[in-house]
Amino acid sequence: MIPMKLVLLSGGSGIRLWPLSNEQRPKQFIKLFNEPHQTEPVSMLQKVWSQLESRHLHRDAIIGAAVSQREHIREQLGRHVDLVLEPTKRDTFPAILLSVAYLYTHRGISHDETVIVLPVDGQVEDSFYDALIKLPEVLESSGANIALMGVKPTMPSEKYGYMLPEAGSLGGQTVAVRRFYEKPSASDAAKYIELGALWNCGVFCFKAGFLLDILKRMKLPDTYEELLLAYSELESRSFDYAVVEREQRITALVYEGPWKDLGTWSSLTEEISEALTGNGLISNSCSRVHIINELDAPVVVLGLTDVIVAASREGILITHKGEDGQLKDALSQLRKTARESETDSVSQSRDIDQCVLEDGIVVTTRRICLKVGMEMKRLKPADEYKQTVTWTIVSGSSRIIKNDEPFTLPTGGTIILNHRDTAVLQAMETVYVIEIVKDDYSSQRE
Repeated sequence: MIPMKLVLLSGGSGIRLWPLSNEQRPKQFIKLFNEPHQTEPVSMLQKVWSQLESRHLHRDAIIGAAVSQREHIREQLGRHVDLVLEPTKRDTFPAILLSVAYLYTHRGISHDETVIVLPVDGQVEDSFYDALIKLPEVLESSGANIALMGVKPTMPSEKYGYMLPEAGSLGGQTVAVRRFYEKPSASDAAKYIELGALWNCGVFCFKAGFLLDILKRMKLPDTYEELLLAYSELESRSFDYAVVEREQRITALVYEGPWKDLGTWSSLTEEISEALTGNGLISNSCSRVHIINELDAPVVVLGLTDVIVAASREGILITHKGEDGQLKDALSQLRKTARESETDSVSQSRDIDQCVLEDGIVVTTRRICLKVGMEMKRLKPADEYKQTVTWTIVSGSSRIIKNDEPFTLPTGGTIILNHRDTAVLQAMETVYVIEIVKDDYSSQRE
């Protein structure tokens, strides 16, 4: 097997899985999947990592994520997972550039070493990883700059990228890709399917030098710490639009096994073994109904078909299966209405300022709103990381549990959390908090 490094992308907030998923807890961390030999449900991230571990691929894997996700990842996977943390969100193209710069600077990979990027929100069987490890050979033998994983479409969806094969190349395990189209309209997608197009699984395979050359052409540094300093100035762009759509030398490995993107409630509930999660009741007169309830109050569904009910402190969603694609627009309208009425229906977090210092320290200032009953946590960072967090209550009253000691923090109160402190802030009424986080990225150096 050709040596390779894996970059697992854990980005995005997953608003299509609201109200369980939000900026504070993105979809990949929600524990909804019952796995054999597991005593409690696992998350998308845990499931993918376990599949990598079963093949010992995790040893050569790093996780690219937002800095705000670090504690979630450490809590679910442990302290020794190698992380590349974005100081600010800039979509998949900058995230992949930063990850390759990290591998080049701190893992010592050469220009000729293969890198495979994959997402955390795909539902796949173990056979997917059997195909995945063949990608470096496909890339090498084809002479292409990028190798992709393709699956045959089941419908003209607007959510995926489409790779159009060269004429006559279909029928084998690998195909030459003539053109790549990212998220076309449904009508264009239908045309591409008629021409034999494949869905892109969100997997990208390339030589490290291919990305390092892109950094050079963009006049950006290829060292990790220097790129961190310039990161906030990078344009937010997806890797599909910035690189894949423009690349002329692409090959693809055709994957015949099952694959599903778990980005919507409809697709997610198809993979959840239990119809009821949490406190509730589904009557015998119901058919194909799912309840996912994080509230103490029960949810009861009677006589309905093809319905999803998801409830948390963020809100309650009731949708017919297949109609949840409207959720993103509905949330936009909800937030617009909330702004107009100067009341927030969901908790909000907004970065106010961020600066990266020359020694790799990142200082982030956020304004956070928590509705009554909501909470945010600060878990103990890994020993090799240094982080200081300051919470200042701008308005409202809150209850703090610091290192298992509870006390009340009134308006104007400030608490400083040092490296070894844990804390939970619970909103006793609507609370506005200014959070200042000081992250020492230089402690990631090996």
